[in-house]
Amino acid sequence: MANLVKTLSASVSKLSLIGRALMLPISLLPAAGLLLALGDKFGIDLMMQAGGVIFDNLPLLFAIGSAVGLAGESGIAALSAAVSILIINSTISSLLHITPEMASSGGKYAMVLGIPTLQMGVFGGLISGILAAVCYQKFHDMKLPEFLGFFAGKRFVAISTAAFSFILGLILPYVWVYVQNGIDALSQIVNGDNQALSTFIFGFVERALIPLGLHHVWYPSFWFSFGEYIGPNGTVTTGDQTIWFKMLSDGVKSFSTNTYNDAGKFMQGEFPLMLFALPAACLAMYHEAHTRNKKIAAGILFSAALTCFITGITEPVEFTFIFVAPVLYVFNAIMAGLSYMTMYLMGAHIAKSFSAGLIDYISFGIMPSFNGFQTHWINAIIIGIPMGLIYYFVFRVVIRKFDVKTPGRTESTNSVDNLDDQALANNVIEAIGGLTNIHSSTACITRLRLEVNDKNEVSKEQLSQLGAQGVVYVGDVGIQVVLGARAQFISNIIEQKMQPQPK
Repeated sequence: MANLVKTLSASVSKLSLIGRALMLPISLLPAAGLLLALGDKFGIDLMMQAGGVIFDNLPLLFAIGSAVGLAGESGIAALSAAVSILIINSTISSLLHITPEMASSGGKYAMVLGIPTLQMGVFGGLISGILAAVCYQKFHDMKLPEFLGFFAGKRFVAISTAAFSFILGLILPYVWVYVQNGIDALSQIVNGDNQALSTFIFGFVERALIPLGLHHVWYPSFWFSFGEYIGPNGTVTTGDQTIWFKMLSDGVKSFSTNTYNDAGKFMQGEFPLMLFALPAACLAMYHEAHTRNKKIAAGILFSAALTCFITGITEPVEFTFIFVAPVLYVFNAIMAGLSYMTMYLMGAHIAKSFSAGLIDYISFGIMPSFNGFQTHWINAIIIGIPMGLIYYFVFRVVIRKFDVKTPGRTESTNSVDNLDDQALANNVIEAIGGLTNIHSSTACITRLRLEVNDKNEVSKEQLSQLGAQGVVYVGDVGIQVVLGARAQFISNIIEQKMQPQPK
């Protein structure tokens, strides 16, 4: 049993790293989505082409973005990832004799950066990105004999990545067939006759994985791989998000064709949650705060509610209750599933570029409807208002009945806003066990993601006293500290302090 627990813990740690790597390429999508939406609204084809080219080259973006995310923003890792995706796909193309005509017919073939190859989607890019990051970590300080010194160190990263990419290109055709069969089988289940159940499960699991930050591993398959849409010119697009934006570009106003129905079903369910339900939960927590703490609670909760409403970033809200009230954590996950299912059943077709806040709601719900696209954006309000009322009353009842220690109901309520970035970083380092206990530091929107050498040196109590909204242990070495939007700046300071000092 102990070995099983250890194995599962290590697996969670690895998945968390993959989730972290996916954040950078996914964070680029709002720019592409806005270009498409604004280009469609104002009839600017050039703008739509600029947005479309990003979605058309997602494998490259995922290769570079995941390499940078895993290799600590190394430029040589990004360059190596670009080299890798070119070599892998050109090797596969030559080995299998794939022609442009075969790629244009869709199915198991596709064009990637002008190369006719296997249809691996963003997973192909992710493979290249991970390979480049691994080569960087293994070889960036590689030493060679003096006469080969020019090729040592970081230059050897690109060389080794190219070599391993060629080997992968020879192996992947014989492995990917099984992976593709699995993806096809899951895609048929997800987009089959039980889509109401599929949307419920998607929404429930996504919210349930929030504490561990593994929701970033859960949704990319739905957004970028499951489902297939064949456009008017024969191009094949996979994944609910990329299909929605491709349909927007192609002028498919119903967001349904005979190859893919109801685009948006794995994105739109969050709008009632972000725009109504979670802000209502913040209001409930404020009303349940002790009178003497209401001013402090208002600062925390109203800021979190506004962030959630405008941008769709929910962690500052959810981390106020998911650890102190398991019943509210389960309630939130179930309601998210119901929101996805209800939006699907009511025929809504709203996309999100990253988070389902007001910005995305206007850009990909309201604005396209002016040009005849059947987003049915009003359904988010029809569902959201009763959801907000349910959240408000359920939260008030549960908080009062179980004396849940939400903001304003503890003896002291701290906030990271009380410290500047430098001071907060210094305090976080001390609470983590010092710089010597930190192996790596990155940030994910509101979370400081750390790998530590010994998690027993970490003081969760000290981090909470600093005002961290949540502290999550991920596997044996992973620690996530929810600090809000300042997380990336704190991570930058920690990374600078970890750099060797000049003598």
